[in-house]
Amino acid sequence: MVDIHDLKIGAPGPFLPPWENALKNAKTIDSLGYDSMAFPDHFAGFIPESIWTPDITPLALFQNSPHTYYELSAIMSACAAVTEKVQLISSVTEPLRRHPILLAQTFLTLDHISRGRTVLGIGAGEIENVEPYGLKYSGQVAKLREALEIIRMVWNTHEPFSYDGRYWKLKDAVMSLRPAEEGKPPPIWIAAMGPKMLKLAAEYGDGWIPTSLNPSGYGERLKEIQNHRKKLGKTGTFTAALWNWCIMDEDTSECERMMNTPLAKAFTLLYPGVEWKRLGYEHPFGDNFHSLTDYVPMRYDRKTTLEAINKVPLEVVKEFYMSGDTETMIGLLEDFAKQGLEHCIMWNSSGMFDLEKVRSSYKIMKEVIAYVKG
Repeated sequence: MVDIHDLKIGAPGPFLPPWENALKNAKTIDSLGYDSMAFPDHFAGFIPESIWTPDITPLALFQNSPHTYYELSAIMSACAAVTEKVQLISSVTEPLRRHPILLAQTFLTLDHISRGRTVLGIGAGEIENVEPYGLKYSGQVAKLREALEIIRMVWNTHEPFSYDGRYWKLKDAVMSLRPAEEGKPPPIWIAAMGPKMLKLAAEYGDGWIPTSLNPSGYGERLKEIQNHRKKLGKTGTFTAALWNWCIMDEDTSECERMMNTPLAKAFTLLYPGVEWKRLGYEHPFGDNFHSLTDYVPMRYDRKTTLEAINKVPLEVVKEFYMSGDTETMIGLLEDFAKQGLEHCIMWNSSGMFDLEKVRSSYKIMKEVIAYVKG
């Protein structure tokens, strides 16, 4: 159990144009008392462009595509250079598009720029960012394991080394950049949900950073990681983190209205079929559907997507999002803290579903932070 007043609160880092707003927003996040900024690493977004139209979301009037992201290391570097306190977390990258040696070098570079405030958040990858670009999306967990072994090896020696893996074979490789503080490389937080990944997080991670979990589901998986760590004799610092989508308003009926918008429901299609089944529903794309391994939004036409959205029940939407007024949000964070959560990245997505809710929802975020810090 974690005291809620010890909980760290993060927000998404700026990852969208226009550039003139990005550094200003980073400085604002740093000044408002957030503990971290988390940056996605995407080529493609989660929403089919077939429904990215003004009748579905007002964002289409300002952003011509849902697949718009700054490159991860460049935007993290820029934000690190203009901030002083917040941690900067990749949430998350993977070793399918980025070679493990490049990841090791990139995050040591970020470690220097940020003066020790960088976290390597890493997972097994999403098919939407891999297969459409001519890369193989297979053996993801085994590739991640090898990549983590290589990264740790690089961070532990400046001497040339070799590695004979199934996916990477290195001979006399060297990368001698050292951490900003000798012996203290960036923490590695692993995005894990299934049994194999949870075991990997216990074996190689300094932390865990899943997404879209309720308190009980979070607690169950964290206990599984802790049991693995105990068996492995792991005693070092381990951070239990979480990235969750949030819909907030002081009028809870407004939260429900935003949940019922087509775009809010479109995001819940990311919720795995097994979770829908647990709630008594069938996922529109099948019980075995899992967005990480199956979903390439660019291949879903408007008719198919809208039909799926219309099948999304409110109960699923309510579980997918953290939602409510200030008191409710604090209560949810307390529930997570009781399960062991230490660091929560809260993506305030209210403005995505109603532009007029941007100011009022961020007022709630400020009140939540004030309570937690109080």
